Amino acid sequence: MSDPYSQGSSVRRRAIPDVPMGATSRRVTGDSSDKVHKDAAIMTRVYQVIDFLIKSQRPCSADEIRLHISDFYDDGPEFQHLTTNAKVIYDAQENTFAYKPEFDIRTPDELVDYLRRMPDRGGLEVKRLSDSYLAGELSKIIADLRARKLITATTDKDGRPRYIYYNPWPLEDQVDEELKLNWARLAVPDESKLAEEMKKAGLKPTQIEEHAVKEKPDEKKPKKPQRKTKITNTHLIGTDLSKDHAPGDA
Repeated sequence: MSDPYSQGSSVRRRAIPDVPMGATSRRVTGDSSDKVHKDAAIMTRVYQVIDFLIKSQRPCSADEIRLHISDFYDDGPEFQHLTTNAKVIYDAQENTFAYKPEFDIRTPDELVDYLRRMPDRGGLEVKRLSDSYLAGELSKIIADLRARKLITATTDKDGRPRYIYYNPWPLEDQVDEELKLNWARLAVPDESKLAEEMKKAGLKPTQIEEHAVKEKPDEKKPKKPQRKTKITNTHLIGTDLSKDHAPGDA
């Protein structure tokens, strides 16, 4: 039987396209990579909008956002994502967006008032204010409030505030520097000379009344229960053995 594809045969050999191995997988991988880059670009714009809202500290319209963030459209994925974002307040009627921090505190006075109204005057962890409207100048604000004695703070080993508290008793009058120096110069006399030094100063030593230590009464030991004795010689009851029975009697 002759080969139909041999030289001189009237049957033409069908051309087989030259498809390199792995081309299909590369095409799928390329599509997946494009989607990843597209999603990353969308999220980048979302974060840019949120950062803009934080700095604005007020509701902003979609038109206003478009002036600062490119490719922000009402029918775009960024817009749809922000309408359901937990950190964004969306007003559908006004078509505005506003940032929603954990604590809606915008001024130093509001911070002091919030600490004052906290239950049991508990402290507020500073890092929880990291996304607040005060975040940009938080360190400076806390330092100023502490200097004004409006709040107190606990610090870490590097001196950075960790928790801040409302100070209900701010110290209004500063202690005179001369008084501080005089206080530092005072020396407590030795205990053996303390009575003598107090006498020189016209002071009477405190009289300590000696109280006799009451001896602890002896604890009475509980009485042991008496053991009952069973009488077996019941036939001798009422018999005077010295009279009715003499030694040597049978």
